[in-house]
Amino acid sequence: MALERLEEIRDLRLKKRQQLIAAGKPPYPSEARRTHTVAEALKNFSSLSTDKQAIMLTGRVMAVRAHGGVIFIDLHDQSGAIQLQANKKTLAEAEFSQVKALDSGDFVQVAGFLTKTQRGVETVEITEITLISKAIRPLPDNWYGLKDIETRYRQREVDLLMNPAVRSVFETKAKTISALRAYLEKEGFTEVETPVLQSIAGGAAAKPFTTHHNALDMSLTLRIAPELYLKRLLVGGFEKVYEIGRNFRNEGISRQHNPEFTMLEFYWAYADYEDLMDFTEHLLQTITKAITGNMETAWQDTQLNWKSITRQRYVDIVSDRLDLNILEEKDPNAYLEIFKREGLEAPTVRTYAKVVDELYKALVRPGIVQPTILYDYPVEMVPLAKTSLADSRIAEMFQLVVAGTELVKAYSELNDPVIQRERFEEQQKARAAGDEEMPPIDESYIRALEYGMPPAGGLGLGVDRLIMLLTNTSNLRDTILFPLLKNE
Repeated sequence: MALERLEEIRDLRLKKRQQLIAAGKPPYPSEARRTHTVAEALKNFSSLSTDKQAIMLTGRVMAVRAHGGVIFIDLHDQSGAIQLQANKKTLAEAEFSQVKALDSGDFVQVAGFLTKTQRGVETVEITEITLISKAIRPLPDNWYGLKDIETRYRQREVDLLMNPAVRSVFETKAKTISALRAYLEKEGFTEVETPVLQSIAGGAAAKPFTTHHNALDMSLTLRIAPELYLKRLLVGGFEKVYEIGRNFRNEGISRQHNPEFTMLEFYWAYADYEDLMDFTEHLLQTITKAITGNMETAWQDTQLNWKSITRQRYVDIVSDRLDLNILEEKDPNAYLEIFKREGLEAPTVRTYAKVVDELYKALVRPGIVQPTILYDYPVEMVPLAKTSLADSRIAEMFQLVVAGTELVKAYSELNDPVIQRERFEEQQKARAAGDEEMPPIDESYIRALEYGMPPAGGLGLGVDRLIMLLTNTSNLRDTILFPLLKNE
């Protein structure tokens, strides 16, 4: 809609607002009442219409169509849509004029009776109508074809209003989070809350956002993961804890990344990564079935089979693809030739763990489409995981990869405070070499481990990424109501 036309319509609506005020009819009254939602009215249409029972509905006017002495209105609420019919037989002249003055976007409260038109359309014949919120800005008439994705994100409220498919994604997200909670609570997990503002952002390798607390005069970061606090609860006597919350990482934006995202993390005393593999399979199969009604979900041009989740060793699949045994070759320089061979840019930080991870992300992960558990990683890549007793080069860790996306990361938790300090000190060498994603040593966590933490398994699941997969949504930001954007 041209800017000039938009301003003209806004001016007309502002005049209507002033006319209502002058006539003693507030355009934004506090009180609104209804006896039924639209869905309830339609579900009980037969009995309500037969008994001529009066009903009251509230909702947004999406369209107004006049046909001689009859006006038809499309009314929407969150539950659905229904047609309203206004005519001079059932409405006084003043109220009929009020109906004619309605605009798309207005909210109304209506009373009336359910009936069917001559064409068989289920309709509410209005006997009373009250404007309960005047819309000043007109709804767009070309939103469905809108190609400017940033405008859709920036005006998400309009996106939700005009596009039911968008709203469906977020309804699915709400149901999925509820299902995750129900599953974990059934399994005996306790939901907890840990700090978002932290003096040290630990539990993952990521660059944090920084802020400052004025009263305490101290620098703080937004958490990149709740992991270390959750494991301290295992020290405190909890055996199964979980948190679903927001994490914040000062990283780039892509189809799979947003600086603010939702994670599920849980920690389970006396479990190891093999227990978590079985648990993860059953959890995701249960959630997928509950949300979609099926064990297969559409993803672009293929079907994801959640019923059959395969398992492969990370060290094997990566070594095969690189044609280099990553457990034996620990010199980062040996991997630089592979970057050249594959036409890839080597990372600025060139530690062994960094170069292997970058090559995996570029050459291996994108080719994994069906749900696949990759387990057994080089110990250097997982500073918080326990070393395998069978092979000291291996960390007991796995990731679940689906459609080229890392959905789950889990491992047997390292609970030896001496080794944990050594691992943290190795991270400091990488930090000193320029890797800003490496966190400082968390002395509070080391102290907690020294009191004794039981053997445990821990898991993180990217909720937004799960919603992408369950709704066949190709961009992570389409699963976040208000993704971060540059200022207008």
